[in-house]
Amino acid sequence: MRHEIKKVCKIVDELTTLFLKEDTNEIDFKIITEKERSVIRIIDYNTHFDPEYIEHLCAMFNRQRQSEIEEYYWQLAGEADEDDELTLISAMIDSAKAEVRGGNLYMELIRLNR
Repeated sequence: MRHEIKKVCKIVDELTTLFLKEDTNEIDFKIITEKERSVIRIIDYNTHFDPEYIEHLCAMFNRQRQSEIEEYYWQLAGEADEDDELTLISAMIDSAKAEVRGGNLYMELIRLNR
């Protein structure tokens, strides 16, 4: 459980950078911490992401969590290119889902506390 809060903050930081790079004008983040997991909910209003990119994000974020990579490299997020940062986020979360409704992108990322 060491550094759990910092890891969740790093995930949110990297996602904020990703969305702002794409000219997002309004975004909401909601972080829910529970005993067994953390949930990050994101709403990107009037999203600029096309359906293919959203599918790419979900595919990346739904890869198997890799605790050994997470433990050594989570502090380095932001030091590499976008795909490397997304790969690191995917190594730090257990599942993700996304959908577009009314032009808004709704994402939910789950990180289990191990």
